[in-house]
Amino acid sequence: MTAPVSASPPHPAAAARPERPVPVPVEPWLFPAPHVDVLANGVTLLTCDRPGQEVLSVEIVVAAPLALEPRDLEGVLGITTSALVEGVPGLSSLDFIRELENCGATLGVGAEHAGLRITLDVPVTHLGRALALLVDALREPLLPAASVARLVRSRVHALTRNRADPERRAALELHGAVFDPADRRSRPARGTEETVRGIDRDAVVACHRRFLRPAATTVVVAGDLAGNGTEATLRRVLNAWEGEPGTLQAPPAPPVRDVPAVIVVDRPGAVQTRLVLGRAATARTAPGWDALLIGNHSLGGSVNARLDRELRETKGYTYGFHSRLLAVVQHSLAVVTGAVETSVTGDALTDVRRILRDVAEHGITAGERAAAVAQIVDAAPLRYLTASAVADEIAVLVLDGRAPATLPGAFRRAAAVTVEEASAALREAFAPDRLVTVAVGDAERIEDAVREAAGPPAGAA
Repeated sequence: MTAPVSASPPHPAAAARPERPVPVPVEPWLFPAPHVDVLANGVTLLTCDRPGQEVLSVEIVVAAPLALEPRDLEGVLGITTSALVEGVPGLSSLDFIRELENCGATLGVGAEHAGLRITLDVPVTHLGRALALLVDALREPLLPAASVARLVRSRVHALTRNRADPERRAALELHGAVFDPADRRSRPARGTEETVRGIDRDAVVACHRRFLRPAATTVVVAGDLAGNGTEATLRRVLNAWEGEPGTLQAPPAPPVRDVPAVIVVDRPGAVQTRLVLGRAATARTAPGWDALLIGNHSLGGSVNARLDRELRETKGYTYGFHSRLLAVVQHSLAVVTGAVETSVTGDALTDVRRILRDVAEHGITAGERAAAVAQIVDAAPLRYLTASAVADEIAVLVLDGRAPATLPGAFRRAAAVTVEEASAALREAFAPDRLVTVAVGDAERIEDAVREAAGPPAGAA
């Protein structure tokens, strides 16, 4: 008979070992607070110091809403913005670009419904020269007739191509259905072929004189700003811009048309159908935006969200199906979109509407909410590592009309959104029986299936 083995006493070192530490919950990242200053000429200057980021990102935002464009010249603000860099007194267009390149700078220009944007990325050592060139372009551009004509031709060709692109065409139809015909937002931000063809140098000169003014402009600068004279340079260069006083106010927009519709755009022989479902939803300035942001991410804002998981992974209908929140003045557009093979168009649309009804009835899960918070909130420090990403976010804030003070706490507000709040925001924004449904594809093969899956038609194209 074997004697029982007695347990050995714990080693003294083991007995003294401390308990394993418990991780402390990480507080949501705070977006860096921009410093706000208003210069003598009316320019609002927003600066954000990002130590070590020696390539500065400059965003020049002009609050000139496209709703102020003449109806027969829509697109003129975009053409004018592009024409600003076509030379200044003493420098031709080519010389102007060469000067910027000698500064190591890159430049981008564009126009959207809320206003104009000019983006400049430049090493801190060359900020003074590069920004002075841009101020010259804002103050006294050459606007050569030949350059304006070239920009007009290029824009017309781009608009023609856009109408042939299924996703862009669907977006045009959606805007036209959601917004009143009298509303500028119902028409393309870049104008139409007809209105752009009517733009000439006189129209661009008049547009520049009316809209490009210091008091309507905000300049955002992010990068290493401490101890290198950058802020003094910014004030000296920007204050050299003189122009018309006063800001610009767009007329009140008509109410949105919250009416369901079915629109089928024929593309004979198309092997895929682009499906877009959408309606007007809350703006980024509204109190419910944070809940909608989390809810949208759970529905279709990432590759592992519900729409993509069911339609791509489970059903194999698509390479990707997503939901998006697209900013337009005073609203956002809540959009569900994806391309599917023609033969499964009706089945895919039926499943999209089933998913939206399920979300409306039962909401999202705690796991979906947690995944959305992780991707939006926890990943924020990585998403805003660069000065350009920080400046871009502040520029978007300016175009939205939000106060700079709302930025630092944005991720804490998002992290605090509950499952119930996100579900309620989704239920309102993506109400399945109030959506406009657009299908761009081979109408002969898809129209009956689309109309059966989407419900009674309210329009066709």
